[in-house]
Amino acid sequence: MKKMLIAFLATALVFFTLVISLGTLSFNRNDEFKVAMVTDFSDVNDASFNQACYEGAKEWCNKYGIKFNYYKPSSISLAERVRSLKLAIDRGYDVILCPGFALGEAIAQVAPHHPEVKFIGLDIAKSDFPDDFTFTDNIAVCNYHEEIAGYLAGYGAVKEGFTRLGYLGGMETAPVIRFGYGYVQGVDAAARELKKYVEVKYVYGKQFFGDSDIYARMDSWYKSSDIEVVFACGGSIYTSVALAAKENGGYMIGVDSDQAPIIDRDYKEGICITSAMKDIRNTVINRLEDLYVNKKWEKGFKDLGLISIEHPELNYVQLPLDTWRMKNFTIEDYKTLVADIMDGKKTIVAETDIKITDLLSEYTHFDKEQDIK
Repeated sequence: MKKMLIAFLATALVFFTLVISLGTLSFNRNDEFKVAMVTDFSDVNDASFNQACYEGAKEWCNKYGIKFNYYKPSSISLAERVRSLKLAIDRGYDVILCPGFALGEAIAQVAPHHPEVKFIGLDIAKSDFPDDFTFTDNIAVCNYHEEIAGYLAGYGAVKEGFTRLGYLGGMETAPVIRFGYGYVQGVDAAARELKKYVEVKYVYGKQFFGDSDIYARMDSWYKSSDIEVVFACGGSIYTSVALAAKENGGYMIGVDSDQAPIIDRDYKEGICITSAMKDIRNTVINRLEDLYVNKKWEKGFKDLGLISIEHPELNYVQLPLDTWRMKNFTIEDYKTLVADIMDGKKTIVAETDIKITDLLSEYTHFDKEQDIK
């Protein structure tokens, strides 16, 4: 009897050990799963979507002990972006994160020849791919309802008390235009509710970084036109706005990620009142989790927006709660606004082929200036 009991316990111990081992293996396939990222025009410290993508990927890979690396093309040419994608593949990466419209054509050239590699695009419109391109099963692209994020920021700024507002876009891409259109619609909606007249200056800098020409225009907006707050939408172009705001006692709105901590540190504390965010960080984490843990792959295009009223921090487009600085427009007001949008009480036009002035009431004076570049 004792021998039978010992034999049974020994067998049970072997079985238990095997189960534990198999469970461990299912979450430690480091040699089979590696994640790479290829940047577009910027680096991973751009305080925008490249940085958000990098931080999300790094956090998730560290959690599972998975190898992660990023590649920055040595120039802004298509050939260099293609070379970077191929380099990641040659080094054995199974998943390649591709943030930014500039990577659309590069993915089109590379992905069909490497069906074993998954390509996750972020912020890439269908129009950023060749017209005749047939999307393969190894391509998944996540886009965002930027018009909602812009609307939230514009509406909140006017409710906070600003009446002279600006919008500086970077390159005139689909996401940048949607941000701007949403922003102006939000400004107008709040102005109509308050029965308050507002002014919006609107311009494109034609690039995703700041320089002396862009700074000069922003300086004149704050100084000569008495603009109070500018929404800076275009990667590192925010640097010119932040400097001009600091020197003129003005304010600004960030984009893509919560830019307040960086602007506080590098320019002046408190001048960034909010940021129109796209939650690229959590998009990356969720897509990798689905692929690696849940064995789930959604190919094709997916548009991400609002998913929660009670917990707006879970939304894929949002204003940041951790650095909330507005006083007249409260977090509760913000939640009510999100609820009204989700319930259809407030509508936002996403199409950008409509004249923006056709979307505005008499309460909004709109001034589209000539592009800076």
